[in-house]
Amino acid sequence: MHIHWLQWGGISELKNLFNQIHENLLHGSGICVVKNVPIDDDNVSYLSIAKSFSGELLRDSRMPSRSLEADTVIYRVEEDPLNTDAYAHSATNAHFPLHTDCAHFLYPAEVVMLLCVQPSTNDGDGKTILTDVDDILTMLTEQQISELAISRFTWWQGTNKQVRVPILTKSDDGRWRIRFNQATLMREMNASDFAKSSVLQSLIEVLEKIELNPSNSISLTANDLLIVHNQRVLHGRTAFTSNTSRLLKRIRVKVNDL
Repeated sequence: MHIHWLQWGGISELKNLFNQIHENLLHGSGICVVKNVPIDDDNVSYLSIAKSFSGELLRDSRMPSRSLEADTVIYRVEEDPLNTDAYAHSATNAHFPLHTDCAHFLYPAEVVMLLCVQPSTNDGDGKTILTDVDDILTMLTEQQISELAISRFTWWQGTNKQVRVPILTKSDDGRWRIRFNQATLMREMNASDFAKSSVLQSLIEVLEKIELNPSNSISLTANDLLIVHNQRVLHGRTAFTSNTSRLLKRIRVKVNDL
């Protein structure tokens, strides 16, 4: 895992900062962390970076118990005692396995941004886990890669809607892309069929090994902004102790040129 570390230099330096972020997402590792991004009630600095992509900022209003920010563009990733959605891992303090955001969308967001407002008050809790698709492929056989790139898995996307797509695809420039979220995929496949899929179980085993490697996790601190290419990088989280006030603010962006 290679992270491109950057520093917030104020609105006046935004164009230069964005150019570095965009270059990394387009041609680099697909993982950036911007240090010292201001945290404020109106999210001006955070939104200024998101809007620099000139893409569509996706709205998420699934959690009516949350305070809504920036017209639901900003989603608060925090433990929610009122959450009743078994698939909303982001609203719990539980381990969140490596995944793609919007994996069940026909066109998942290219960019996921996570601003750390408050890390867990227990040191070592709630670490962020990251891995690039290329690292995953080195741990799979050619046959497994071929099967994940050919088989059209069924994903759920709301009432009477389905998306049937492979887990692995290639972009126009020949780079591999991945979409995977075992919870949402298992929701559409019944548990028995999901368990019987040897290639899916092999992929999960690989991801579990990656999660156990300490070099694939980081502890975000307050004012750290993580930005990942959501179709090339899987992200996840270790569990954290309940009631430790961990809070990240998430923005998803659809960007045509990534």
